[in-house]
Amino acid sequence: MVSFAELSLTSFLADRLQQAGFTAPTPIQSAAIPLALEGRDLLAQAKTGSGKTLAFLIPLIERAVKEGWKAVGHASGSHAGSVRSPRALVLAPTRELALQIEMELRKYAPPSVTSLAVYGGVPIERHYRALRQSPLIVIGTPGRLLDVAGTRHLDLRGVEYVVMDEADQMLDRGFLRDIQRILQLLPAQRQTMLFSATFSPEILTLAESMLKNPARTAVDPGVNTPTTITHAYYVVPSEASRVQLIHTLLQSPESGSQSMVFCDQKYKVKRLAARLGGEPASVGAITGNHSQAQRERTLTAFRSGRLRSLVATDVAARGLDVPSVSQVIHYELPGNPTSYVHRTGRTGRAERSGATLLILSPQEEREYLAMVRRLRIQTKRLTLPVLEALPPPVNEPESNGPRHDGRGRDARPRRSGERQNSMPQDAKAGQGRRGWRADRPAAPRRGNS
Repeated sequence: MVSFAELSLTSFLADRLQQAGFTAPTPIQSAAIPLALEGRDLLAQAKTGSGKTLAFLIPLIERAVKEGWKAVGHASGSHAGSVRSPRALVLAPTRELALQIEMELRKYAPPSVTSLAVYGGVPIERHYRALRQSPLIVIGTPGRLLDVAGTRHLDLRGVEYVVMDEADQMLDRGFLRDIQRILQLLPAQRQTMLFSATFSPEILTLAESMLKNPARTAVDPGVNTPTTITHAYYVVPSEASRVQLIHTLLQSPESGSQSMVFCDQKYKVKRLAARLGGEPASVGAITGNHSQAQRERTLTAFRSGRLRSLVATDVAARGLDVPSVSQVIHYELPGNPTSYVHRTGRTGRAERSGATLLILSPQEEREYLAMVRRLRIQTKRLTLPVLEALPPPVNEPESNGPRHDGRGRDARPRRSGERQNSMPQDAKAGQGRRGWRADRPAAPRRGNS
């Protein structure tokens, strides 16, 4: 497929794509869209920033318009007539990704193709009210979807089009139980598609058991990062110089460009953002402990350019698409290669150039070099620049998000009918601090929504 014109898309969708400047599909779109329009189950793999979201949204919108989708009602049960089933379900591992998918859907779908994003961290009654409007497409995180389905405010028996985005994370041990419960609520006759940048052999085996004669398509298969991104690292002698180097690097991007800094743990994000001057210094912070309102406010400020830098855990490593991010900085060696790939994919979006930089201790350098050899990535050690003085630190306010007990679970009292909401342990699922040892068994735990 050389151009979208070859697909003979409905006029509204074709016009919206043209207005957005999209005339030629990306490689993953060329491979996946025709198969999806044929109704095939699909396993689609491509690197971050390659256009996977539109690869499943275009056929979804096209089917909805051409087939004149309506919400489906069922005659049985005490809620007959009051709850109507959506026709499509999109599953995402994080709130931010669910919101971004819904935002993209609204850009290209006509008003008749209604949608709703469902996710934890906001009052569940808000979703109850919105579901009364019978959206045709529901995009959601597993935990909150089960919350609303468990109280019979969401009926999934009419769903015929299912997508799992970031499927490798969706099917790890943290999410598997919830995914299996959701699949039991869906009709057997459906089209199911899984999209991700990475698929381990174990995940592929598991995914194929959930699909029917799936087509396989892979563009730049394997663990890889966009070729427009350069990789480099610094070795620092102390923790103080690590923070000072990050501050120096944040001053270097050109006007209009932005930076993201990733840390492995939530307390490090809070501490680092404060030491870099916080929002008064145009530095924001996001972790799973921040409330949904705080996260949305910070992401809006970052997308608009009011914040030039964002310090985050891996909660922001997937799905976040801010084209002006010119560099990703890793505060320390990431916990596993997949985390490195997805963090790095926040820059170099849509074939733009970008850079990923690691700040390493002398002990971490050898482990990093072994990792990049495995990933077939070219990297180089950089000489430390003259370090700039740090700004005055700020005292970050405590998160207004849910309190957690010692196991990271929400410790607040639950409302009647509400399940335990969970937030990502920031993509640490099943990995130790040095998660390259992928054969180490992980204790089962709840996934996060």
